[in-house]
Amino acid sequence: MNFESTLAPIREHLKDIEAGKTTRRAWLESLLERANEVERDVKAWITLDADGARAAADAADLKGTGGLLGGVPFAAKDNYDTHDLPTAYGSPIHAKTQPARDAAAIALMRMSGAILMGKTVTTEFAHRHPGATANPANPAHTPGGSSSGSAAAVAAGMTPLAFGSQTTGSVIRPAAYCGVVGYKPTHGQVNASGMLANTPSFDTVGLMSQHVDDLVMARGALLAESVNPLESVSLRGSTIGISRGPFWSETSDAMQELIEGSASALGALGARIIEFDDQGAFDNLAEYAQTISGFEFARTMAHERLYAFDRLSDVLREGRMTDGLEADLQSYTKAIRAVERQRLGLDAAFDAVDVVITPPSPGSAPVGLHYTGSANLNLVWTTLHTPAVTIPAGRDTQGLPLGLQICGPRHSDIKVLAFSQQLHKELRAT
Repeated sequence: MNFESTLAPIREHLKDIEAGKTTRRAWLESLLERANEVERDVKAWITLDADGARAAADAADLKGTGGLLGGVPFAAKDNYDTHDLPTAYGSPIHAKTQPARDAAAIALMRMSGAILMGKTVTTEFAHRHPGATANPANPAHTPGGSSSGSAAAVAAGMTPLAFGSQTTGSVIRPAAYCGVVGYKPTHGQVNASGMLANTPSFDTVGLMSQHVDDLVMARGALLAESVNPLESVSLRGSTIGISRGPFWSETSDAMQELIEGSASALGALGARIIEFDDQGAFDNLAEYAQTISGFEFARTMAHERLYAFDRLSDVLREGRMTDGLEADLQSYTKAIRAVERQRLGLDAAFDAVDVVITPPSPGSAPVGLHYTGSANLNLVWTTLHTPAVTIPAGRDTQGLPLGLQICGPRHSDIKVLAFSQQLHKELRAT
């Protein structure tokens, strides 16, 4: 199996396996071969369990289908507990930690027959201090974070599917930087038990792949939902909002041109394009998010503060942890109540549009591996619990990927995925 064929949608691989054209083991071996070629430069994996994955693939070939995702390889960010592989949470403090059970999402994938290839690099405690992972599009640039290894592993063709997690922008931003599809579900829709807590009010299980439909397959395994292909969406007659949001001024010229160009292209296809009116839902949201995330994260990290404070990075101690230690319960409660009201306001604002398109990042991946980029363009959507998808939609003058973020109201995930798939198809054709 050549490299290009490994990038085919999961459904095509499964059809070929069922037709006897290939095997699960052959598919896996092609991915491991790819990892052998590029991992030295990309450094996406903290643990690549080749032998364990081979044994699982052989067993699946012997037994047959073995479930919805029988034989589908996947990777897990190293902040998901796994009973058979260490989980270090991106920190040397926990380098030898061996959980006794799988995170719910990992167990559900295994129940569906999917094969865990290994654990991918995360920033320290899914915060900002980066690991060693480089961007496959240009190793001199960051892959983003905190789900850096997952985005890079998918982009480099080492796995068709990878879990990330998002508290602010940790799935959508690295997916955009690396040129793959990223999906952050509605908050709470996918069970986050066993995924390291950061800010429980915002923490969301996320996924990355080469194809929107691959995410639909994984979503089906996680939610016991239909995995029929998404129905085609007609852009003609649809209403698409353009959200410049509170951080539009931080976006690059290339990103602004991409948004404007995408809007023009979709308008030419018959969509009605309007400026999205958030009706006040974004007001003071960055301040509220900082208070909530700081307050909760500082308490999430109570064990490490007590027993290993001097082994935490400066960026962690001086960032979200400091925000939390400076926040009192009264401020936290005020912020929680305000955000709850603003979520309802955003639900109402979405009545005017089918979906919103907006930047997933300020621009392309920054140069260097010391900084994973700004998550400000993701903050409002994560804080307000909406589903979000990013699709690769272009490249800047350096040849680095640029993404397009598609958002909708809470619990409209299938609609957002369907529009994302249609936009991915149409914008690639223009």
